[in-house]
Amino acid sequence: MSLSRFIKLWTHPNYAPEPVVKEDLEGAERLLKTRLPTAYRNAILELGLPRPTIELLDAICDRDLDLYSLGDFLGPTEIAEVTGGWRDLGLPEELVAFATDGMGNLFCFPTSLEATEDLPVFLWDHDSKEVESVASSFSGWIEDYCRLSPN
Repeated sequence: MSLSRFIKLWTHPNYAPEPVVKEDLEGAERLLKTRLPTAYRNAILELGLPRPTIELLDAICDRDLDLYSLGDFLGPTEIAEVTGGWRDLGLPEELVAFATDGMGNLFCFPTSLEATEDLPVFLWDHDSKEVESVASSFSGWIEDYCRLSPN
């Protein structure tokens, strides 16, 4: 599983991923009237929300990679609050935030009323209000970070 590998590579062993409660995740989905992709849901329910170390940003910057920084994964309450708050400031209604790049930009899934295995990942730039496709799936997105090795 890609998220498991990501956790081994890019989190500190003394800081375990934050557990996610299924009912909290379902509550965020109800609030936002969307279904998050099954691959993402299963991964975070099983493994929790990783908190990447600065080494990930260092690896991306030191190698001048065409890969966005990954700040934090949002917990269920944060998903609802951040998405709702940023929608008032320009985040398109058809996107749901699930992670940040550490600079205010949001990694998002498209909204979906049906349960789907995986959905594409987009980056919404809070300054330009532009949306960029960054991966065809959550699994592919997280795998991009797993292809890197720590410095």
